[in-house]
Amino acid sequence: MTGTQSSPVPSLAELFELPVFVLDEMGEFEYASPELVEHVADSVDGATPDDIVGRDIETLLADGHGEVVPELSSAESERRTDTVLLEFEQWSGAHHRFELRHLTGEFVGYPESWDSHSREPDRPVGSGTEPAALISVLERLHDVTNRLYGAQSISEGLDIVIDAAVEVLGFDWCLLTSATEGVFEIRATSADSPVRVGDRPLATDEGIVGTAYQTGESQLTADAERSTQAAPTHEFIRSVVTVPVGSWGVFQALSTNRGAFDERDLQLAETLVAPLATMIERVQREAELRESHTAQERQRRQIESLHTVATRMKGATSRTEVYDMTIEAVEEILEFDICLIDEVEGDVLVPQAVGSNMSLDDYYQETPIDQPDNLGSLTYREGETFVVDDLHEAGYVPAQSKFTSAISIALDDWGMFQIVSEEEAAFDRTEQRLAELLAEHAVAAIDRIDREQELERRATELEQQNARLDEFASIVSHDLRNPLNVATLRTEHARRTEELDSLEAVEDALGRMETIIDDVLTLAREGSSIEDPEPVSLQVIANRCWEQVPADEASVTVTDDVVIAAEESRLGHLFENLFRNCVEHAGEGVAIEVGSLPGEEGFYIEDDGPGIDEDIRDRVFERGFTGTETSTGLGLAIVEEVVDAHGWSIRITEGEMGGARFEVTDVDIVR
Repeated sequence: MTGTQSSPVPSLAELFELPVFVLDEMGEFEYASPELVEHVADSVDGATPDDIVGRDIETLLADGHGEVVPELSSAESERRTDTVLLEFEQWSGAHHRFELRHLTGEFVGYPESWDSHSREPDRPVGSGTEPAALISVLERLHDVTNRLYGAQSISEGLDIVIDAAVEVLGFDWCLLTSATEGVFEIRATSADSPVRVGDRPLATDEGIVGTAYQTGESQLTADAERSTQAAPTHEFIRSVVTVPVGSWGVFQALSTNRGAFDERDLQLAETLVAPLATMIERVQREAELRESHTAQERQRRQIESLHTVATRMKGATSRTEVYDMTIEAVEEILEFDICLIDEVEGDVLVPQAVGSNMSLDDYYQETPIDQPDNLGSLTYREGETFVVDDLHEAGYVPAQSKFTSAISIALDDWGMFQIVSEEEAAFDRTEQRLAELLAEHAVAAIDRIDREQELERRATELEQQNARLDEFASIVSHDLRNPLNVATLRTEHARRTEELDSLEAVEDALGRMETIIDDVLTLAREGSSIEDPEPVSLQVIANRCWEQVPADEASVTVTDDVVIAAEESRLGHLFENLFRNCVEHAGEGVAIEVGSLPGEEGFYIEDDGPGIDEDIRDRVFERGFTGTETSTGLGLAIVEEVVDAHGWSIRITEGEMGGARFEVTDVDIVR
C-alpha cells in the first residue's frame, strides 16, 4: 500500500520557526513558513503562507535556478543528486541561498547556512531546531512508514513503531496497547518499560488513555500527578504523550519527569503512529478477506458434498437410510455433533434418529406438538426455520440444560430437524442455509420414497385384485354352475309335469347361489388395508353379529370385554363368518365362547364341536376349501382377509371344550 497517506513532511516543517518550505513532485509549494513569506514579501506583496501554497517555485527563483526540481527528480542516475542550491529572485535579509533536499516524493528547502555538515543524525529532534535534524527525522520517518507499509502482521508493525519511537524520536519508555473487549491490553513495550506485554491495566473508558481512545484525540500530560483524568499504573510516571491508533488502540510515551514532552513531541508521535493505524487496518482487512475466501471455499466444498449426499439419497429405499445419511452429513460436512430428526405421530413428535455419539435417551421420548416452551413443537406448528442463539434466554426448555443454541427446521408436514450446540450463538446465516439445503434434500428423498412405496402398494393391491378377479371368475363359473343347472332342470321339469314339488329344489339352488354371491362380494371388499381404525367393543360386536346367524339352538358367551382398534364393518364380517363356520361344522346346538387372550394382545372364538384336524388347519383359509357340501369355502378366506387388512395374525388350535379355537393376535387393544 503506497501513495494514499498524507505526508508527514509539511506537519514536521511547521515545528521549526525557520524560513523553510516543502514542494511536491511538480515543484509547487505544499507548505511555506511565515518566516519564508516574510523574506520574499517584496515579490509577493501582502502574501500569506496560504497564498504561496500551490504556486510553482520557479516563478520566485532567480535567473539560472529554474530547473532545480527536474534536476533533483531526474530518473537518470548520472544527473540525480540529493540536494541542489537555489536563490530567490527577491530576498530581504541574510541567508538568501537555500538548500533543496529531495525526499520520497517531496522536496524540502531550508537556508544554506544550516547544511548537512552540522547535522547530528542521532540527536533527538526535540533537542534542536536545525533543518538538518529535521531532514534526518523526515528521512528516518519515511523509512519507518515504508517499512510499515510492507509489514505483514500487526506484531511486526508494533515492533517497528516501538523501535522508531526510541531510536528516531528519542523516547525512553513507550508502549502500544489494544482495546480488547472493553479493556486495554498491552501488546508491545520498549526495553526496561515499567509495564509488561499482556497486562490489562485499565478499562477502555478509564484514565487519559481511555479519553484519547474514546475521543480519537491525542493527549499531552505534563504532570500526571495533578491531572484529573490520569490514572497511572505506576506512581513514578509524571508526563505522558498519548496518541490513539485508529480504532485499534493507543500509543503512549512515558517519563518520570514533569514536563518531559512538548507539542513537538506530540506531533512527532502522531506522525509516527498515523501509518501504523493504516497498516493495522490493512492487515485486518487482508485477514478478513483471507478468512472470507477460506470461508467461501469451505462453503463451496460443503455445498458440493451436500449435493453428493443428495445423489446418494436418490438410491435410498427407506426413511431410515435417509435419516442415517442426514445425520452423517451433519457430523462430517457441517461439523456438528448434536442433531435430531423427529416424526409426527398423532399429536406428538417422536425422535427417529440422533447423532452417532448420542442416544435417543438424550432427547424427549415424545413431545406434544402444542407444547409452548419447546422449539421443536413451535417449528413443526409454524412450518418455518428458527435459529436461536440462547435457548434458555429465549424461554425454551431444551432436552438437556447444556444445550444452548440451535437451528430448528420443519420437514414438510411430517417432522422436524434440529442441530444443537452447547455454545451460545453457534450458528450463522451460512450454517442455517447449509442446514436448510440438507433438510430440503432429505425431504425430497422421503417424498420420493413415500411415492414409490405408495405406487408399490397400489401395484401389489392391483395385482391382488386381479388375482381375486380370476378367482372370482372361477368361483362364478364353477360354483354357480351347479346350482344354476339344478334350478334350470327342476324348472323345466315343473313346466312339463306341473309338479310343484320340483320348485323346492329350485328354491334351495337359488338360495345357495345367493350365498355364493354374497360371499364373493364380501371377499372382494376385504382386499384393501385399514386406513382409519376406531375403538370397537368386543362384547358389542360379538353380540350384534350373532344376531345375524340363523341358529336358534346355538349360543354365544362373551367371557370379558375389551376395546380394540378396528374397522367395525369388516370386524363384523370376521365374527359372522366364524360363527357360521362353527354352526356349519359343529351343528345347530353348538356352544360358542368369545373372550380376550390372556397374556397377549388379541381375542379368541372357540366352539364345543369336533374341532379341526391338525393336518388341514393350514388349508382351511384357502378360497374354496370346504368340509361340507353346503359351504362355499369362502367364509374363512374372508376371515383371513379381514385379519390381514388390519395387520393382525390368526391361528387355529384346539379349544378347552375340545372344539375349534381361532386366536387373533397382534391386535391394538385400546383398553
